[in-house]
Amino acid sequence: MRDAWTVSEPTTWREICARFPDQWIALVALDWRDDHDRPFRTALVAGHGSRREALAQARPLLKLFAPIGPLFTGGAPVAAPALPPIVYVA
Repeated sequence: MRDAWTVSEPTTWREICARFPDQWIALVALDWRDDHDRPFRTALVAGHGSRREALAQARPLLKLFAPIGPLFTGGAPVAAPALPPIVYVA
């Protein structure tokens, strides 16, 4: 397991997605573009992996950075296929 106190260098969202594809990441020290929570310029990656792993790796940093938010670098989760309609035959 990686050192829980290690964070990345300032990284853009595009770089984060390329480095950690289809993973949950915990970001800290986000540099926001504006006051409306629009896309950030850069952030530090404090954890990655499953959602639980990412947050566990970042947990020691909660005293320094608040809040820490988990984000997913992949696309939207794939929905389960719909079941076919039930047809009753008399």
